[in-house]
Amino acid sequence: MTTLSACSSGGKTTSNADGKVEIQFWNSFAGDSSKPLEAAIAKYNESQDKIFVKVLSNQDPQKQLTAISGGNPPDLVLTQWNNIGPWSAAGAVKPLKEFIDKDGFDTAQIIPAALDRMKVKDEIFGFPISMSMANKLFYNKKTFEAAGLTAPPETLEQMMEYAKKLTVKDDKGNITQMGFIPDYPWIDNVFWPIIFNGSWDDGNGKLTANQPANVKSIEYQASYYQEFGQVGIDKFKSGMGKMETPQDPILTGKLAMMIGWENWYVENRGEGKDIGVAPFPYPEAQPELKNAGMVSPIAMFIPAKAKYQEQAWEVMKYLLSEDVQIDYSIEYGSIPVLLKALDNPKLTQNEKTKALWDYYESAKSPNLKGFPNSIYINEYLQSLNEETEKALKGQQSAQEAMDTVVSKMQPVADKNK
Repeated sequence: MTTLSACSSGGKTTSNADGKVEIQFWNSFAGDSSKPLEAAIAKYNESQDKIFVKVLSNQDPQKQLTAISGGNPPDLVLTQWNNIGPWSAAGAVKPLKEFIDKDGFDTAQIIPAALDRMKVKDEIFGFPISMSMANKLFYNKKTFEAAGLTAPPETLEQMMEYAKKLTVKDDKGNITQMGFIPDYPWIDNVFWPIIFNGSWDDGNGKLTANQPANVKSIEYQASYYQEFGQVGIDKFKSGMGKMETPQDPILTGKLAMMIGWENWYVENRGEGKDIGVAPFPYPEAQPELKNAGMVSPIAMFIPAKAKYQEQAWEVMKYLLSEDVQIDYSIEYGSIPVLLKALDNPKLTQNEKTKALWDYYESAKSPNLKGFPNSIYINEYLQSLNEETEKALKGQQSAQEAMDTVVSKMQPVADKNK
């Protein structure tokens, strides 16, 4: 459980000379990343005469936690969604039920997978302002053409066959081009189980990381290391350039396929560009899992000790209105969390957002999921990462890896029911 320090620091909440209540809105954005939020709040400040919102950017999670643990916290906070669980356990986050009920706020208008990340034990502690999503396959068109492949793979089994055709070795047996690396650019212990329709708990406190779907997802990833060799892949990876540099492997063609997030390679993908975009493949035996993917939202919440909670709630509702969600998506390059915004022509027919059109459409998919929020979320994710890595390296089976995770984490879950 997270322990909050007793020190007091944070923003002042005052009334202006013109009678407006001034509240502070802290966020962790730095530099230009904060400008879309600042622009949205500037419009809000101009739109009414009761509340003035002062935005403070570059407030990282540690600064946020220190402030909300003190006696004078900010009134509204924007942070990564996975902070909500641990912080709520320490009594730092205001549950939103009373505000939702009082105003009859319709939570069904928010993308379910994004809203679910705001819940701890089925109670809503915040709302997403935007979300990122991985449910696409990026592929280098030139490597496909050179291999005689005319379309991206549709199933995971087909993707393995494509990977064989797209992997090239020199006369010494060294890999010089890889078709696909399942743990590039990192081990993803959330995305892959989602692709196989896995889960991590049953909603009643029982952890399910070792269920068959999760195990299959690791076995599929491990099959690439079995097919192409652990030593060969590791050697190849050690010589790859870094993402978004001139030596980036997906841009140079050294890597033919990779998992695609909506905010990666925006200038390099799509029609007439080097990188093609397709739905991420699904298990051949489970076509109902088409358009599966992972969501990761940015959360906003009201600290439990905030002085002006009602005013902060009004700002949250404003940020979830359709026009604001659309403008924010355009300026920030993110996916709106409001379902009706996904069909708005201001987004779907806007050349400025063309790289996101496919993502807007697939954000409606019922097969989108994310990791469950909880008090012990960070420990659970760390355990999954450690054991998955061992399985990919062949140090243990996928079943053994997930059994170990459950044996480690179930006692922690039991203590935090």
